[in-house]
Amino acid sequence: MKDAEGLESSREILVRARQAPLWHGPAAGAVSSVASRVLTYPADTIKAQQQVQGVSAIHSHSRSTLAAFQQVAKSEGLFGFYRGFGAVLSGVVPATALYFGGYESGKRLMPADYGILGDMLVGCYTQAIAGIVFTPVDIIKERMQVQGMMQAAYSYRNAFHAVASIVQQQGLPGLMKGYWATNSVWFPWNMIYIASYEKSKTMLAHNLQLEGPGEMPGWGIGACSAGSAALAAWCTHPADVVKTRLQVLSGGSGGQHLRALDVAKSLWVSQGVRGFGQGLLARTLTIAPGAAIQWYIYENVKAHLARL
Repeated sequence: MKDAEGLESSREILVRARQAPLWHGPAAGAVSSVASRVLTYPADTIKAQQQVQGVSAIHSHSRSTLAAFQQVAKSEGLFGFYRGFGAVLSGVVPATALYFGGYESGKRLMPADYGILGDMLVGCYTQAIAGIVFTPVDIIKERMQVQGMMQAAYSYRNAFHAVASIVQQQGLPGLMKGYWATNSVWFPWNMIYIASYEKSKTMLAHNLQLEGPGEMPGWGIGACSAGSAALAAWCTHPADVVKTRLQVLSGGSGGQHLRALDVAKSLWVSQGVRGFGQGLLARTLTIAPGAAIQWYIYENVKAHLARL
């Protein structure tokens, strides 16, 4: 039997979490996001390249995930996997700070008796705040990840050159191209992820006979995060394919007036159902371990800050 000394009841853990300074969430989130992005970015690059295969502006044949990794490694080396990473580093800190700030403030605002519905609403609230920054970061990242496949549609020297070029050609709205397409992916993703993550933590804590989710071991946080992220990724992948194509192709000739519906129709005509599953394995290899790393570090950094 565990000693009573040093243990907190689940109610005490919840009270302390609600009383912790709100900045703990953004600070812990910024640290965790940089670590997870560094490790999972190569798979994210392959995902982006696979999702735009088969469009008229891109001359490439369909490749498996392993073949795509081998091709990038052979033709561009390690640098090829990290195209657009400067945009991610520049944007990930403010974007993730907003994301986890929204997550923590949303949990405090949501009545405890809302259950899984409350968790889903927290997911929507979180994305609504963070999506303002994540959209331009996504556009720069994905265009640079696939620009080697684009036949002179655009060629950016680095992330800052990409931002300047887009603003010069399309104005500031060009950086928000596909905002609603982006949210059509990440609103449901966050609803599914956060609801599943919170529920799985509670269930696992009960099965392990812990006082509450606050006592979850590191492997438990990682497992709940990875499983929830994979589930959310599978459910939202078709919308992610359309979103990626829209953001990439809008930089080409005549792409300024391209709509998500146009992209979806074209994909359906040219490739059918199979086209909407392009890059699913690479996306899962990006999101599941990325979430496990990010949320493991996030929960531990936040707990460390609470002890200071």
